[in-house]
Amino acid sequence: MTISLFGARIRRLAWKAALIAAASFASAFGQQAAQSPQAGASATDIGQAWDDVIQNALPQAPVDPVLQQPQPPGAKASAANIANHFYFESHTDFERYQTYFTGQPTITGVIDAPITNISNTAGIPYPIAFQPDANRIYSFVDFGTRGYLSDHINTHFALRYDQDLTHVDIGSPAENINEVSQSNRRIELLNASLEFNSNLTGGSGVSFQIGRQNVYGAEIASFDGGSFTLNRPLFELTLYGGRRFSYFSDPDQREIGGGNLLLRTGKDTTVELETLWYIRGTNKIVVRHRIGARWQVSSYFRAYGGAPVDFDAQALYSPSNGHTTLRLGFFQKLSDNDYDYDYTVNARDLNPNDPLLRLNLGPIAKYAQYTIEAHHQINSSLRAGGSAIIRLLNNTETQGPYDTSFEDYKAGVQYFPLRKVETSFEYHQRNSNRLSPLGATTFDDVTDAGETSVKDVTGEIGRSFGEGRFYVSGGMYYRRISMQDRFYYIDNIHQSGALASAWFKIDHHSRLSFDYSLDNDFFLFMPDIKNSQMFRVGLAWRY
Repeated sequence: MTISLFGARIRRLAWKAALIAAASFASAFGQQAAQSPQAGASATDIGQAWDDVIQNALPQAPVDPVLQQPQPPGAKASAANIANHFYFESHTDFERYQTYFTGQPTITGVIDAPITNISNTAGIPYPIAFQPDANRIYSFVDFGTRGYLSDHINTHFALRYDQDLTHVDIGSPAENINEVSQSNRRIELLNASLEFNSNLTGGSGVSFQIGRQNVYGAEIASFDGGSFTLNRPLFELTLYGGRRFSYFSDPDQREIGGGNLLLRTGKDTTVELETLWYIRGTNKIVVRHRIGARWQVSSYFRAYGGAPVDFDAQALYSPSNGHTTLRLGFFQKLSDNDYDYDYTVNARDLNPNDPLLRLNLGPIAKYAQYTIEAHHQINSSLRAGGSAIIRLLNNTETQGPYDTSFEDYKAGVQYFPLRKVETSFEYHQRNSNRLSPLGATTFDDVTDAGETSVKDVTGEIGRSFGEGRFYVSGGMYYRRISMQDRFYYIDNIHQSGALASAWFKIDHHSRLSFDYSLDNDFFLFMPDIKNSQMFRVGLAWRY
């Protein structure tokens, strides 16, 4: 009862205050209207009357004229507004290959002569292997929208185009993958997807993507279908599936799918489970952990078709000043129940234009690999680094032409002698521990064939001009290679070459680039090839 009476009093007091305010406003408005020479009050008169009522209540500060710029009205989905949500990047290259020949037969006796019905005592005629030049064009386009029509919608498209501008003979030095197509060109739609997302704060949210896309996990899954991602503070889940697409074959098995689950188990620890299902299952578990502010360790275990195949462990040291980085790694190939090239190798190809059988590289030998890599900023002008990779086969008798024990070493420095001038030098050496080929029992045995030693040194210098708008660089390399097979040993074959490049920033949208390389003769292709040159002109444009 007391509360009801108190509430009634409050309502009466509020009503009286409202009447007093209304009466004051009416009185002031009446005085202003009486002073007006016009009978009716306009909208500006009402505004002025209100200013008179509350005059001197707030100080009037002058408005910055920059803030008074007129804002043209426009709808969010208007044609003009799409420019704020649209992105576009393209890169187009014109490439020219030029090969000069000595006019002498190859090491296998092939000569540049017309093919006739009469035996040629000088060698085996095959003129198309001596085509001197080729011209190509390559283009990559990537575009889409972010938040157009709705903050929750994104689109993404990517296209690659590659074509021979002049005819390229089968077997010529400039032959590439374009020659497997009857039109000598490739048009590949890499991505065409539509994404819906919730855009929640704190990184959390839900997204769904449909169309042609690539999802990274246990392997790279390329398919036409859909993917769903749920991101929460403690975990992130991605599920995907669809129809596998291919540019060079017609696989019988098209269905593909998988998922990734990332668990944030602590402030410094994550555990990720990745799976991919295509003919056989690929499963991977990845653990990452940060130790203090300088160390980060990670490890993964991978299985394929139910069999363990890989184990990897790495440690990265990186202090806050960024002057030193150190990476330690260990990798163990657990079994040969793996694929040689990629996980699609088991698919049956229904394309009648691909009659050739796959190349059998033999089983994968089990091995252990150790890696150490370090870089250090000595001072403001000098940075040095190097790496060492050592691979040891579990059993040397399982060696193959592409599977052998080796040691690989690199050492290099970056030196900035002057402002805007950068120089770099690198030495690389690789020693392959191949067995003697004298024990070969068949004519086509290539188990012990291949390189035994590679040594090369590279030097490069570059300089920028016009506050980074123009850049030129040039360099040279020198290489020595030793090889063996069951018929001969070749020691210290020399090879050298030069390279040069330049780019010019036309404006904040466009950049023009030039590249040139020259490689001299290589003994195994001697004495027919004298040298080979490549010239490339590229134009990159970004919106």
